[in-house]
Amino acid sequence: MKNSIWKQLKHGNAPKGLRWLNTHRVVINPAYTDLLKGSDLDSIQGVILSKLGDVISADRKQEKNEVRRIEIIYKGKPRVFYLKLYYNHLFEKIWGRAFRGSLVGRSMVRAEYENLEKLASWGLRIPQLVAWGDHRFAGGVIHAFIITEEIPQAMGVDYLASDWFDQQSKTVREQKKAELIKEVALAVKHMHAHGFEHHDLFLRNMMVSGQDMAKLYIMDAPRAYIWPAFIMRQRRAFDLATLDAAATQVFSRSQRMRFMHIYLGRKRLSKDDKRLVRKVMQRAQPMRDRQMKRLERSIAVDENGKPTSY
Repeated sequence: MKNSIWKQLKHGNAPKGLRWLNTHRVVINPAYTDLLKGSDLDSIQGVILSKLGDVISADRKQEKNEVRRIEIIYKGKPRVFYLKLYYNHLFEKIWGRAFRGSLVGRSMVRAEYENLEKLASWGLRIPQLVAWGDHRFAGGVIHAFIITEEIPQAMGVDYLASDWFDQQSKTVREQKKAELIKEVALAVKHMHAHGFEHHDLFLRNMMVSGQDMAKLYIMDAPRAYIWPAFIMRQRRAFDLATLDAAATQVFSRSQRMRFMHIYLGRKRLSKDDKRLVRKVMQRAQPMRDRQMKRLERSIAVDENGKPTSY
């Protein structure tokens, strides 16, 4: 019986007599309704069964969760989208994440979509949001997806750090590093001023467009929280630590301190500021090895920002 239920759930359906426990929810940005409908990406089943695009990343440990790069011709012009599709095909997995959206509260994709909407409302750059959806059975999330439109000529900050900077002349490299430090520091300061803790602010979750560091985009924020100011002052160290975790490979100590000066809006750091810096360093240390390895796996891109390896 259990296998029979899962067989149908994996296709977005439920056995007769249990269909009242099966729910689909899809939210589409009105500007993309016709485009998604024409590509059969406007429903849970359509997304699950779609063979469109190329898989650019997949997490086999997480039941084949994957990211697809999809090119769609719409009104005679090519448009590129990214589809992130998540699977929960084990009861153990649903229960293990019960209080992180799999059973109770917003699903991960809904949280990501709505958190990014908040960032955009505050003037920060985010990928263009297209749609999100989730499929629940008895309250548990079985499938979930989110679609965003491609950022023009985008490069991940992790790729900049792992490869691109080294390909530039010394003058360009130092100039671009300084510009990136400034833009990231100001963006994070702006987020934190609104009490927004990203909670996953690693280099891989930021992108720039057209090699222009001023066009910095923030991504992937399903675990974000909004805190009152007095709590945010304590929580901010975690976001700063995630940024610093892989920074030692790319940025000098003086450059990393320059980031803190810009973020704090100081020419000279106070005793409290220095205490924060030490706290950030302590929190970043356990993350460093894993984030260094992630830098090595950063996806290369061509001159148009298109991935050249998967």
